[in-house]
Amino acid sequence: MTIEAKKLPQYTEIKNLESISKKDGSGIGYEDLIGTWKFNSVWKKGSKEIDNISSSILQVLSAKLELKKTNSQNNIVDYQIKNSVSFGILSIIFCGQASLKGARPLLPFFFENLIINIGIFTLVNKPLKKPEEKQMPFFSLIAISKEKNWMCARGRGGGLAIWIKS
Repeated sequence: MTIEAKKLPQYTEIKNLESISKKDGSGIGYEDLIGTWKFNSVWKKGSKEIDNISSSILQVLSAKLELKKTNSQNNIVDYQIKNSVSFGILSIIFCGQASLKGARPLLPFFFENLIINIGIFTLVNKPLKKPEEKQMPFFSLIAISKEKNWMCARGRGGGLAIWIKS
């Protein structure tokens, strides 16, 4: 599914959506996030302009975020998460766990493995140490379109991003 750039929210609209989500929550639910989200654009912390260089690099590298249901019975872990980039037959994949918390909501996550593949061959499969709770990365989920084809979020470092569902 391709979405024309003119149909994606601009910075001022995202800031308005962020104000609403801080006050009333974003309304984003568990099922809304399941799937593969391709990276579209990013704004650095404090900037009103899209970071064209970072956005272009991440698009060329086919950066994506994947969220899948887990088989967890205790509701502590809600998703399996993968963050990946690819260039030709080279892929770098971070695999881990994520959960959905609060009304805004937050999506805290951690990566358990780093995998580097060339084609179907795995070169590296390295376990990663889980960070302490206070150091854990997260996305503060701002909004998702009514059609559920794009979402925007702010990362722990303050950057803002838009993903398109594929």
